[in-house]
Amino acid sequence: MSRIEHYTMRHVESFPTPMEPGVLYVSTTYSTSGHICPCGCGREVVTKLSPVRYKIIFDGEVSLRPSVAATGLPCNSHYFITQGEVDWHAQLDPTQKARAQASDRRAVEAHRAPAQQARPKWCARLWRRIKNR
Repeated sequence: MSRIEHYTMRHVESFPTPMEPGVLYVSTTYSTSGHICPCGCGREVVTKLSPVRYKIIFDGEVSLRPSVAATGLPCNSHYFITQGEVDWHAQLDPTQKARAQASDRRAVEAHRAPAQQARPKWCARLWRRIKNR
């Protein structure tokens, strides 16, 4: 398989098997996007869409933010998809990979924290009583 340099967006409920090269699938049902890695390895890359993870921007062409660091794949590709074009970046070394993963975890925890703190105290007391029966 050769490198992919351009992506088009296709809305789907779930991803097809197999995915087509050059198509960025977006499932609002599952809040995910998926595509074939542009390096040519043929592996599927799935990203979770959320306010603290990945965002899809469509202004006639599709963009995916932030960059995709396919650190779980043998190719270890690192790229942006910007207005449909693949913008290649240097692969992450192990230290950068660990920092990126830690940053992602902190962002998710910070995003979830306000919802957990917003629970009224009476609700927490009631939940403890029910749970302890």
